[in-house]
Amino acid sequence: MAARGKAQWKELLGSGSGCQNDMTMGVVRLKQGESLEPHRHAQPETYFTLSGRGTVTIDGVLHPVDPGRMLFIPGNAQHQINNANEEDLLILYAFAISDFSKIQYHF
Repeated sequence: MAARGKAQWKELLGSGSGCQNDMTMGVVRLKQGESLEPHRHAQPETYFTLSGRGTVTIDGVLHPVDPGRMLFIPGNAQHQINNANEEDLLILYAFAISDFSKIQYHF
């Protein structure tokens, strides 16, 4: 899993949660020193920072994130998350797709 980095996901809305709809939402948690390595997928995505501080890089542009910051990630844009801080970084993610398993990650 080193190529993917370390991150913990919890799906809140989508087929994995037992709710049938056209959205998938969840929370990704990164502890100090953890990252979700550069990747891309066809579907656009949004990130909303719930707590903690870190950085999100989208197509080579670094964006500092802290609570309340929202970012839009276009489809097929390369992006990654890094947490160099002591506090856990919690980001709410959302896709306009009914099933998280349909998203093909390319690392």
